[in-house]
Amino acid sequence: MSLIDYAVLFIFFIAMIVIGHVTSKRMTDTREMYAAGGKSPWWMSGISSYMTMFSAGTFVVFGGMAFRYGVVSIILLMSIGVATFIAGYFFAAKWKSQGFYSAAEFIGYKYGKGILQLYTWLGMVTRMIGVAIALYSVSVVVCTLIPLSPENILTNSQGTMSINVMILIVGIILVMYTFMGGLWAVLLTDFTQFIVLTLSVIVVVPLIISYGGGIHVILEKLPTSHFNLTHGEYTGIFIIGWILTHVFKVGGEWAFVQRYMCVATPDDAKKSAYLFGALYLLTPVLWMIPPIVYRTIDPTVNPEEAYILASNAVLPAGGSGLIVASMLAATASMASGELNVFSGALTTEVYGKILRPDASDKSLLLIGKLITIFLGTIVILLSLAIPYLGGAEKVVVLITSLFVGPMVMPALWALYITPVSKWHAWLTITGTAVMGLLVQVVFKEHTWVKENIAVLNLVVGICTPLVMLQLTTLYMRRKDLTSRTLV
Repeated sequence: MSLIDYAVLFIFFIAMIVIGHVTSKRMTDTREMYAAGGKSPWWMSGISSYMTMFSAGTFVVFGGMAFRYGVVSIILLMSIGVATFIAGYFFAAKWKSQGFYSAAEFIGYKYGKGILQLYTWLGMVTRMIGVAIALYSVSVVVCTLIPLSPENILTNSQGTMSINVMILIVGIILVMYTFMGGLWAVLLTDFTQFIVLTLSVIVVVPLIISYGGGIHVILEKLPTSHFNLTHGEYTGIFIIGWILTHVFKVGGEWAFVQRYMCVATPDDAKKSAYLFGALYLLTPVLWMIPPIVYRTIDPTVNPEEAYILASNAVLPAGGSGLIVASMLAATASMASGELNVFSGALTTEVYGKILRPDASDKSLLLIGKLITIFLGTIVILLSLAIPYLGGAEKVVVLITSLFVGPMVMPALWALYITPVSKWHAWLTITGTAVMGLLVQVVFKEHTWVKENIAVLNLVVGICTPLVMLQLTTLYMRRKDLTSRTLV
């Protein structure tokens, strides 16, 4: 990268810290820190949700998939847009109308403090791993563009900047602005980062098509299989399961629920979800064109680096810095949103209602900031360990397939079904865990299981929670009917 590129990155980092400082003046209590006081415009909430789903992992994981397989990567990403419209229709307004300001508060009310703690800790573990993958992914991409001399203490074995050092730099900065500004900082930086991301992607697409020789030449060079809507384990059945999984993810995962609750009305919550869905239907084509085209330019490169290499090949001085900034922006948006959500859950629902019920709001605000730093530290440490966990793509697909259902379905169930009990949550989690272990451990060497593992994980993650919730509800209703009959 050139000096101008480094200047762009430096300005981006400074801007994030400044936004955190400015928005810190709005944080007078925990409601402002974790729900923006219920005053966020619906369009800002929708864009923030979009950016929360997005990260450098999208460029690295799905960009690598686009390089290898082609159009199927676009189909999988657009499926998230379809899922978001469904989730927005059924769940967004429902969440806002509940009168709570966090998903954690709702779960505590419906299922009790014990289940709330269980979901807080389990959710925090799974989402922190997701954030760590995003932080690791963006660090890999950035470091590819920063060559250093072998004598430099920051150099790795490939002659570029150390990934671990970049993880520390990016991680510390995102923790700083989340710590200072709370949800307002997250919302404002999400909007700023959305502008940067959109501009950078729009610029790259026509340039890389021209660099590749034009549309006609590119279409001739691409493998025929790149135009298939499915590929290998990503079958039609998998895509349907992928949509259903993301309906539950967008409808019930705490980071997205927070966006529904931070707006003024239920209608605004629904509109924010629809905006999120529309963006995810339109933009994946723009994201995936560069790595697909780059397959015709240099098919030998590391697929996970295809997007950034395509951008670096066509952009003038300062352009690569803008692309890297957009990736950093997407990752910081997703990471800061998750940090804010779980910091809020631990602060208000665990510390404020269990450990220190008499704590003042000023005390809770301080504890919330300290917990943000603690969670940020965990994310950084997990990012440093990602190479030892099996690789980014494998972990992303596995976590999404197996963990989304049991983590969010009990909350979504409680939005429509009453009464519910702690057994709805306990049996959902334990039942899915048992089925997941059977697939991943007991029968993992079976030929049929190996060939269908991706679909099986989705089936376990979707069907098991639904079955357990329905059986528990039927049992409770039968028990209640029996007791009334005896009386």
